[in-house]
Amino acid sequence: MSTSDHSNRLANETSPYLLQHAHQPVDWYPWGAEALSQARLQNKPIFLSIGYSACHWCHVMAHESFDNEETARLMNQWFINIKVDREERPDVDAIYMKSIVALTGHGGWPMSVFITPDQKPYLGGTYYPPEAKYNRPGFPQILEQAHDLYHNQKARIEAQSAKVIQKIEEPLPLPNAKGHSADAIIQASVDLLLERFDEKSGGFGNGMKFPEPMVYSLLLRHWLKTGQNSSIEMVDRSLTQMAGGGLYDQIGGGFHRYSTDREWRIPHFEKMLYDNALLARLYLETHQATRQDLYREIPLEIFEYIEREMTSPEGGFYASQDADTEQGEGHYFSWELKEVLDLLGPRHARVFARAYGMTSAGNFEKRNILHRAVDPEKISNEEGMAIFEVDHALKKGKETLFSTRQKRQAPARDNKIIAAWNGMMISALAFGSRVLNRPELKERAEKCGEYLWSALWNGEELKRVVMQGEARFSACLEDYAWLMEGFLSLYEATFDLVWIERCSALANVLIEQFEDGDQGGFFMTGSRHETLITRLKTSADEAIPSANAVVALAFLKLGAVTGNTDMTRQGRSVLDIFRAEMENRPAAHFGLLAALDYDAGALTEIVLSGPESGPEFEELVNRVYQDFRPSKVVVGYPGAEHEDQVPLSQDRGPIMGKPTVYLCQKQTCHPPVTSAEDLDGQLTRPPIIQLNIYDQEGAVKDMEKNEQENFLNAMSQIFKFSGLDKK
Repeated sequence: MSTSDHSNRLANETSPYLLQHAHQPVDWYPWGAEALSQARLQNKPIFLSIGYSACHWCHVMAHESFDNEETARLMNQWFINIKVDREERPDVDAIYMKSIVALTGHGGWPMSVFITPDQKPYLGGTYYPPEAKYNRPGFPQILEQAHDLYHNQKARIEAQSAKVIQKIEEPLPLPNAKGHSADAIIQASVDLLLERFDEKSGGFGNGMKFPEPMVYSLLLRHWLKTGQNSSIEMVDRSLTQMAGGGLYDQIGGGFHRYSTDREWRIPHFEKMLYDNALLARLYLETHQATRQDLYREIPLEIFEYIEREMTSPEGGFYASQDADTEQGEGHYFSWELKEVLDLLGPRHARVFARAYGMTSAGNFEKRNILHRAVDPEKISNEEGMAIFEVDHALKKGKETLFSTRQKRQAPARDNKIIAAWNGMMISALAFGSRVLNRPELKERAEKCGEYLWSALWNGEELKRVVMQGEARFSACLEDYAWLMEGFLSLYEATFDLVWIERCSALANVLIEQFEDGDQGGFFMTGSRHETLITRLKTSADEAIPSANAVVALAFLKLGAVTGNTDMTRQGRSVLDIFRAEMENRPAAHFGLLAALDYDAGALTEIVLSGPESGPEFEELVNRVYQDFRPSKVVVGYPGAEHEDQVPLSQDRGPIMGKPTVYLCQKQTCHPPVTSAEDLDGQLTRPPIIQLNIYDQEGAVKDMEKNEQENFLNAMSQIFKFSGLDKK
């Protein structure tokens, strides 16, 4: 970020975030033994700054304070300064984020925390301005306070640190689990969501909104099990509004991080791989449930965006894109009305501006963030334009704006390839290949899986990050968990047993190194990991489902596929350990509730057997994935010599050499079938949905059809009265 001649130790790092600070006057260290040793030798406290490359306010504080020579002088004089990329070290980030929340009641990034040489936190917060404003003290004032506390009030900071660490290590006191059924716990969480639901704009609450895909995934499960229409209404309203708002990049595809307003109009512009992976899968599941075109189109656009802008030559997926360019936050993604007028011409610009809510004043710093404001059908009626002309104007307009935007300075991209986040995208692509019948998505998922296995797995354990060809940092629990999920999805998409073998290898290391043998559940870090001030074990969701939730579901799925009861037992033990948390704080544990739902009911077991090439097999697969069935296990018949690896497939080979499906549901096994129609007759049907979902593409096609019919009818009348229709 700085153009000065300074250089510090971060210049030797590979993280794009750390490299942004490598030429600042601050004498930065990366987290590690050297920095901690220097703090002890020099008897200085540590200023620990944690952020990530796509974080807007991280850039602001870096420019205002860390590029400032006088501020840097104070930092270097009084502290050992450590900069951490939270995406590389989620273990360090999690500990000190909990510390900041304990100290101040809230957290966020950039995180600014002061710790003793033995790593104990005693003061801190998030963003600090260069001088007092926003009801926050200036950063130099905080530096002086932290320096004074450390050298002149040792007893006070020791007591403060002890309280903070106690809060971090000791969970909130909760009543013991009462043994409520899974259905009752999930219903309680849904009731809480109903109270908070924004009926007008979707989402929850009336302020800024986050996508929270695990919430809507659980609502889909609840609708499927209960038929409660309000659950799928909440999903439909929210996902439609998200996809139509500024949260979604209407020109280039992909979701931004979160919305700063109630209507999903004004986003924080960074794009994260994990958001887009989880939302792609959620929209695919909603497409299964509703059969609406929107929920098919959005994942396809996300996958296109990921392929175009977020995929490495080796097949791995990059971590994020920044919110900022030199022109300012969000400039790349926003438009002036005059600019669009010049690009599209008056007639088409008018249509485009109406459709996407553009005005001369704009809705963000005198520019326009596009959102779907008016339906094409309404524009057609009010502007007196044929619907096909409106549709053409919108499609052509998007193409023109995309081409123009490509010539702008693009937001910076963080090219780290993170195991956990890549596991999420593998899962979304593999699942999408089945739901959408798109083999190319499977191929992309396979390529990524092979690359990660070669780059991050050394035969004994997993690394977390690969950057510039170098694998670094011990993997955390989420890395093992999400790669297991990704590999299970790859098996389901390919029926290649190598993914089950690799998933099992990850599971064995996970149990060996991460399990809490005394209290149950799994720690965030492994037993061979660097020693930090505490070893966290979390159950609550954050921006993504908790790692313990993903572990539980992955173990349950792996046990179902392989018949390994130890894996099933491990998954259920996680649910048992966190039962009290789920009963007493259900709205914080949607990930665990999804695993609980998976385990609570009878699994639908499906074996696909026979030749996989040809339309007959394809039709059977399409029927298997046509409807939303999250609590199912799908396996392929591997041949008699490998039946022991997939016990469900035993004695379930193809009938007369034809593609064959064996279905068991609700504790009943049906006769094998070889036709999609017969399979359709066996599968239980999902609940009837009572929704009025606006299908834009369908409406456009209907209007075009009506216009064509009207035209033909008019011509028929002309022929009739002219006598030209006589033979």
